[in-house]
Amino acid sequence: MAGRGTLWLAFGFVAGLLLMGIPFWQLPYNHQGFVYPGLIIGLAGLGVITAGLAASGQPSLKRVFWTMISAFPAAIAIRVAVEVAKDPTDHNLWPFELVYGFVMSAMAVVPGLLIGALARRLGR
Repeated sequence: MAGRGTLWLAFGFVAGLLLMGIPFWQLPYNHQGFVYPGLIIGLAGLGVITAGLAASGQPSLKRVFWTMISAFPAAIAIRVAVEVAKDPTDHNLWPFELVYGFVMSAMAVVPGLLIGALARRLGR
């Protein structure tokens, strides 16, 4: 049973990574802020995936939270690694980018987790 929950959690993470990463990776580095329609759609998808995982009852809510909130920062870390490999002077403030990624993710993951936890509880 735990193996199936872990597999769904991994699929959820990859889906969240791609939903957030693909629009983020297309933005130029000097783009002002993280507010972009593609990212807003990605955040909505991240919340829906989080709610579905939380409602499923397979993985623990704590595992769902930490896995899903890490999806966007992972996309940021991938971009930082790729761009720093090309130009080592890029992304000298990358820790702040990661923190901002966690904050942005929390805006979708926390409501999704709460909705999923409520659905899980009502489904019992």
